[in-house]
Amino acid sequence: SVVVPVSCDYLSLVGVRQVLRTLKNVRQLLKHEVKLLGVLPTFFDVRNKISREAIEALTDHFGERCLPPIRVNTKLREAPSAKQTIFEYAPDSHGALDYLALVERIVALRGDAGALDRAPAMAG
Repeated sequence: SVVVPVSCDYLSLVGVRQVLRTLKNVRQLLKHEVKLLGVLPTFFDVRNKISREAIEALTDHFGERCLPPIRVNTKLREAPSAKQTIFEYAPDSHGALDYLALVERIVALRGDAGALDRAPAMAG
């Protein structure tokens, strides 16, 4: 399964079409089904009209396969320089909460409710 990240801006919305065409070509080349698990809106800023419109367009087109957005968050940019995951660096930040919501949604879509219980702890 594939998750396609899509920045919440106009050019990225146009670009997602090309990614979907490429995915179709990969399916044909490999002669194997490659499932689109979802599109992941990134750099979402609720204050920005284009971000809100991007979410609306993705939801209209992909429905349930439009995953919960990852908001713009400074902590997400800072965590790698501290050599930590967002869950270690700022576990209560919007970034950590957004990625946790993403994991929960993917688990629900895949129908593997026990996956979170089997996953190693992310923060110590």
